[in-house]
Amino acid sequence: MTKDAKHVSHLDKRIILFFVLAFSAGGVIQPFLNLYLIEVGLSGTQIGILHGWAALVTIVVTPLIGFLADRTQQHRTLLAVVAFAKGIAAPLMLVSGAWVWLIGVVSLRVISAGAHDALLNRLTLAHLQETRQNNLGAIRFWGALSYAVMALLAGWLARDQSVAVVFPLAGALAIAPVFLVGAFPARLAPARATASAVKRVVRPHAPSVWLFAIIFLYACSQSGIETFSNIFLSKDLRAGNDLIGLLSGVAHLAPLPAYFLADRLVRRLGAARTMAASFGLFALAWFGYAIIAHALLALPLAILNGGGMALYIVSMVVLFGELGLPERAAMEQMLAQLTVPGLARIIAQPLSGWIFQVLGARTLFALDAGIILAAMLGLLGWHTRNKVTQVD
Repeated sequence: MTKDAKHVSHLDKRIILFFVLAFSAGGVIQPFLNLYLIEVGLSGTQIGILHGWAALVTIVVTPLIGFLADRTQQHRTLLAVVAFAKGIAAPLMLVSGAWVWLIGVVSLRVISAGAHDALLNRLTLAHLQETRQNNLGAIRFWGALSYAVMALLAGWLARDQSVAVVFPLAGALAIAPVFLVGAFPARLAPARATASAVKRVVRPHAPSVWLFAIIFLYACSQSGIETFSNIFLSKDLRAGNDLIGLLSGVAHLAPLPAYFLADRLVRRLGAARTMAASFGLFALAWFGYAIIAHALLALPLAILNGGGMALYIVSMVVLFGELGLPERAAMEQMLAQLTVPGLARIIAQPLSGWIFQVLGARTLFALDAGIILAAMLGLLGWHTRNKVTQVD
């Protein structure tokens, strides 16, 4: 093995370790955060307000973090900063159960976690492009597996006691990757900063705007299923909590092998067609929910949903790497992962609730299937007319 090959392999291992640690931290705290909020005395309404506020702030703040990263080209530094912020937020929750304090630290974690994932995805893609590799899905596989394993371990550690006992572990796991940021490329854009490059950062970029529109439709279609599928299974199809839990587990396990499939599809079909394939899987799942007569039939639908999610995440990151401008890579990733889906849900979730109540769950899910099919056709039509080329 040559010196360069050894260096690339070493960097890959460090990046994989980064994903393992970062996702492990999420597996420790995310399944138990709302349980902790209940433990300290918050009501369901207060928890809803808290998460709504955190989501709103995330929509506003994360694009600014991306803009700052792009203007300074200090993506690695900002990744370290948000990783540290995400880490300290978990143990800081234990300092006080006061309402204002919890709003602040939970919002800190939600914002930093969102920015962290977007920066991590874009820096990882830059490394893969630099080393002429195409295995983003395989790298995310190790992160997703770590999340699942640590969620099980955290549940075991917190058995018969407060879930707060695992929060310091979540903090340590989140901060540990700070020492690995050197594995990523130093810059995402060329070192020369010209006046034209600065203008390109703020000027609308047509391919990216089109992709944002597609992502908006995707998020709108997903909001109905996310919010009301379990309610439908429980109330209409009389599914028990054990089956609901099984469906959640299956939906989180299905993406694991699909991440490897995503890499192969991106290599053979391209990122745009891979994203279209993910939309096809979502459409089958959504339509399936509209017609099933027994709750057990939701199991294959959960597999379709989980597999589609893996294809979507990988193809979305790769597409923005191909189409986006290097000078605005982080900001576009923040918009694609956080801001645009957040805006879509603000609109779609209340409308979905009205449709669910007035027209019924099956009508809602059929409409969701129609929306995601429209997004798929729009994406394929655009891809047919425009060759996907990386922007210089």
